[in-house]
Amino acid sequence: MILQLENDNKDRNEFHEDGEKCEKGTNDDINKIEPTPADFETAISHTGYGIYNKRMLVLYIPLTLTSLFCTSSPSFILPAVRCYFDLSPLEEGSLFGAVYVGMVSSAFVWGFLIDTLGRQKLLFYGILLSGIMEFLSGLVQRFWVLVVLKFFCGVATCGPYSLAFTFLSEFYDKEHRDKIVLYAGGFSSFAFVLQPLVAYFLIPMDINFQFLNGNLIIDNWRVFLMTCSVMVFLAAFLVYSMDESPKFLMAVGRHKEALHVFRKIYSQNTGNPPESYPISILRSEISEEQSLKSMPSISVTKFIRKGWIQIKPFFLQPYLTPSSLTFLLLFMTMLTLNTFRLRLPNMYATIIAAKGDHTVCECRTSTNVTYTAACRGTLALVDPEIYIKSMIVGSAVFSMFWVAIFITKYMDKHYIYICFSIVGGLGISIFPWTNGIVTLILSAIYVGIMNINTTLVISIMASAVPTTLRGMAVNMVIMFGRIGVVFGNLIIPVLDRISCELPYLTLAMFNIMCLFVILILMRIKKEKSKTITTS
Repeated sequence: MILQLENDNKDRNEFHEDGEKCEKGTNDDINKIEPTPADFETAISHTGYGIYNKRMLVLYIPLTLTSLFCTSSPSFILPAVRCYFDLSPLEEGSLFGAVYVGMVSSAFVWGFLIDTLGRQKLLFYGILLSGIMEFLSGLVQRFWVLVVLKFFCGVATCGPYSLAFTFLSEFYDKEHRDKIVLYAGGFSSFAFVLQPLVAYFLIPMDINFQFLNGNLIIDNWRVFLMTCSVMVFLAAFLVYSMDESPKFLMAVGRHKEALHVFRKIYSQNTGNPPESYPISILRSEISEEQSLKSMPSISVTKFIRKGWIQIKPFFLQPYLTPSSLTFLLLFMTMLTLNTFRLRLPNMYATIIAAKGDHTVCECRTSTNVTYTAACRGTLALVDPEIYIKSMIVGSAVFSMFWVAIFITKYMDKHYIYICFSIVGGLGISIFPWTNGIVTLILSAIYVGIMNINTTLVISIMASAVPTTLRGMAVNMVIMFGRIGVVFGNLIIPVLDRISCELPYLTLAMFNIMCLFVILILMRIKKEKSKTITTS
């Protein structure tokens, strides 16, 4: 590992050129090497990149799946649940929106807590609570109870989803940070394959267990929800074994613990003993007024005031204009992605039930198709072809994401977003008039590129702000994205009643608006670069 050293520190250079001294370094040697306090970026850059970082990525895989497992489960159970509970279109929309309403309503609370109680601890309890809510959703016997539990599942999932990107990025230096956020998005896209695979094996099965004289029924879609919770519990267990973010430890003044984490990362990455880590003194990047060190001793008023200090920079220049545009960009991006994605299994179910190779609109407006599942008593049997098509879409999403990560090595993220938005807008605008394999291909392409665009916007936001604001920035931009999902699921059913084509043309319009926003952001970035160069 090549360490970046300051030119004016001769002793420090000589120390690193002597391998034996590096292995036998003592605390006195370390003090000679780095007598001045180091900030987070300096400290993390000296840990290098190696096995510790790769292990973090492996542990991160189940973590990225948990949020999608909780938020997407209503999409896969809808073909069975609409038959089981005899749902109206409004009730279907409430099932989709409950998770995201829970996320939006708790976003600011989670944002305050992220920099208060610690990254790792909040991740663990948030994921554990979401797993419990998902498991209980599989036991409910009333539809309104299911909606309430999905709401609280959204509340519990909100923090871990946005915090996960921040938590992971704080174990990497600037050179690898942006790439890691994209890699994390690539791992999360695996959920698009895994979840429909689980649904394929469970929901079409003839499962119907009754307990307590028929008052407790466990059938196929309930078993699916409980199985999804198993992945969530696994993620909670893995997070429990992770280290706390060293950036958070530095921010709250726990420098000894932060130094211990840095030394652990350094030792596992380089193979050198922890004592040879070339930094012994750390300094906080956040002032005492900005940090929240002791929750029990803080009043509600002081807690709100401290929280306002955290989000205040986004309402002031130079962050007000770019952050507002980025919030709007993810609002429209997640609106187009999730409004379309969450309704795909039900759309496929309706097309299959129509028993014909018709266009999307003809199938969806068929008056002969009332339900998409075969009802037998209290059991709803769903055609497994629905989930085969969903797996095909998920596989395309997963593959396209890694291709996009490769492209980012040679092309700016802003330009990638522009190209994908143009392709997505054209594809969704002709979608209502397609049929057969063309419908499936366009579905896969659209979900894939919009999922990539979502991660690109988060990455753009994370790299545009300093580390001291990154946690709140990611949390806020994702919050606005979720508001877009709720808004989309409210307006699409209304538009669908007016015209079959109108929902898809509306999504295409949002794609065009995204182009204008990203172009403005690029112009602001270019002007900022010119200002820095001139000064």
